[in-house]
Amino acid sequence: MIDLQDPRELKALQGNIIAVFDTPQGKEVMAFLEQSCGWYESVFDPQSKHMTYINAGRREVVATIKTFLKYSPDQLAAVLAQPKEQNHG
Repeated sequence: MIDLQDPRELKALQGNIIAVFDTPQGKEVMAFLEQSCGWYESVFDPQSKHMTYINAGRREVVATIKTFLKYSPDQLAAVLAQPKEQNHG
């Protein structure tokens, strides 16, 4: 298991995520994930709170990857230390 509190492991993981997603192929995969995980849609399902939770979880996958791509290693450590609701600004 990766220890996101360990700066070396965090930096290594971030480097791997950047290596994968900062390529033409990675950008295509990200577009697919955005579409399939509902990145551009509301997570709210008025008929089912369970589906709302499922939709939020699917969207969190994309949000987490985007967070790793957006921030420097030091900024990323600070973002990950925040409460979950604030992590993907």
